Amino acid sequence: MPFDGFTIKAIVSELNEELLSARIDKIYQPEKDEIILTVRKYKGSTHKLLISANAKWARMHITTDRMENPSVPPSFCMLLRKYLEGGKIKAVKQVDFERVVHIEIEALDDFREWKPKTLICEFTGRHANIILINPETNTIIDAIKKYGSELSSYREVLPGKEYIAPPPQDKLNPSTSSFEDFVTYVWKNHDKTVGEALFNTYSGISPKSAEEICINAGIDPHMSAEECGEYELSRIYNKVQEILHNIDSKNYTPTVIYKNSHNPLDFAPFPIGTSLRVGTKTFTSMNAACDEFFKEKMRLIRLESLKTNILKNLREFLNKAYKKQEHLKQDFSRAEENKKYKEWGELLTAYAHQYKKGDTKAVLEDFYTGEKVEIELDPRYSPVQNAQRYFKIYNKSRNALKHLEELMRKNQEEIDYLESVAVAIREAEKLEELEEIIEEIEKEGYIKEKKKRSSHKTGKSAPRRFISSDGLEILVGRNNRQNDILTLKLADKNDLWLHTKDIPGTHVIVKLPPKIKTIHEVPDATLEEAAALAAYYSKAKEADKVPVDYTFRINVKKPSGAKPGMVIYDNYWTIMANPQDERIKKLLAEQYTDTYGQPSSL
Repeated sequence: MPFDGFTIKAIVSELNEELLSARIDKIYQPEKDEIILTVRKYKGSTHKLLISANAKWARMHITTDRMENPSVPPSFCMLLRKYLEGGKIKAVKQVDFERVVHIEIEALDDFREWKPKTLICEFTGRHANIILINPETNTIIDAIKKYGSELSSYREVLPGKEYIAPPPQDKLNPSTSSFEDFVTYVWKNHDKTVGEALFNTYSGISPKSAEEICINAGIDPHMSAEECGEYELSRIYNKVQEILHNIDSKNYTPTVIYKNSHNPLDFAPFPIGTSLRVGTKTFTSMNAACDEFFKEKMRLIRLESLKTNILKNLREFLNKAYKKQEHLKQDFSRAEENKKYKEWGELLTAYAHQYKKGDTKAVLEDFYTGEKVEIELDPRYSPVQNAQRYFKIYNKSRNALKHLEELMRKNQEEIDYLESVAVAIREAEKLEELEEIIEEIEKEGYIKEKKKRSSHKTGKSAPRRFISSDGLEILVGRNNRQNDILTLKLADKNDLWLHTKDIPGTHVIVKLPPKIKTIHEVPDATLEEAAALAAYYSKAKEADKVPVDYTFRINVKKPSGAKPGMVIYDNYWTIMANPQDERIKKLLAEQYTDTYGQPSSL
């Protein structure tokens, strides 16, 4: 959900309660388009007010997130410190329900006199900005994004220039407009859907919030606006007024909806997502809801960025390993071709009496096929010496084959390991989880080990945990080191162990009750669900038929010196699993615990 007029209205209302007369202690600029104001009320609590002018994530709210600041503050940060540190927040105002907020501040100037300053926060998409002005002269002191007439013919945002507000939109202010005005504007958009018409009618409303308002009003947002009569339009108008009244009276419920427990989809100061099958979480304040939403979104962005970088480095090792395997296979094929020299030596030994030194070739009948075989002879040697020469070439090739087989085996193990790491990286859900994988591949020598790690790092992650339709616990490893712990330490010897057949993936354990003694006693539904989970968390995730091996944990062994997660097993069975099975979606939606073993909030 964009940071729209409804959210801003709720945020501003809360900030006026929390920050009125609060003192600005510190100012930081952790990102090029983002600032943090640390504010403290007299003998009260301290808050961090985040203001972002990011083109995609422009916003303002109180945050509890910890952010790293640059060692050298940017020039805009230094200017804000000069003008605003020690100042008091006098008011926070939304401009005409637009996505513009004025923070009025009173601060001491160079002559120790209290002077007004206004920090203007424009949350207008790619034109978002944070601008400090002198309200007495309406001139710009500085801005986090500066541009002149070459970029905008409407206004310049440069120090010393007059501040001009963003261009107005030909829309109504929902706080002041009448029902008659609303109907007139909607019917101007008769060729649009009612959701689109609502967006085009009211300022500060995003397309998504317009759609959700229609749904809350009991109106299909996709129906044509020209089909709407007074009844439908009155329901939508009254719903907008109800939301505004609830915000004014502090009688609203900030809501965040989630695709899953770690991926928030939207937020608003009113109920949303009722038409979707999603998780919902409510908050005591709009600031808290926004903070939660954006913390998770920024975490996901950082997570995906880090995943991309690690996978890129890993792909280089994989490409080298694949090329090496191809070269080894070519060498192996050439060495296998030399097996014919053993047969030639045997034929020459058997028919040596028919030839003499000086002959250049021998045409002999093959013992096994009966076909004629033409063998080249070195005229310098006797037939027996030629045979011995061919035996020597064969013996050398035979030794090479053994050596190549070992090299190919070890190289394939490295490929399998790297592919399993790639699967774990792609499935990682949290930065802390990805950090464990980084530690693993650092120790294996694939990336340079960090000299110092974060001192406030959280504990080790727990396996993914599911409950089968038969009520049995299913544990799924998150990375190779965890796979080792899950299989070799946490699992009992009679638990069920599963892994995709010859496909990089994770270890899956089904905790079986003592009464189950044979593989045939394992409930079919649990076996199918566990196999589907093994396929889902593997390289074959997108396939619809994946072979999965399963056996009792007692049949699984880890060879000495094997890489993390690499095991061997015997006495196993194979089942075809479908990672696209509807039951998998249900299990994922009902995942029992979060990454660190805590009950999910959804």
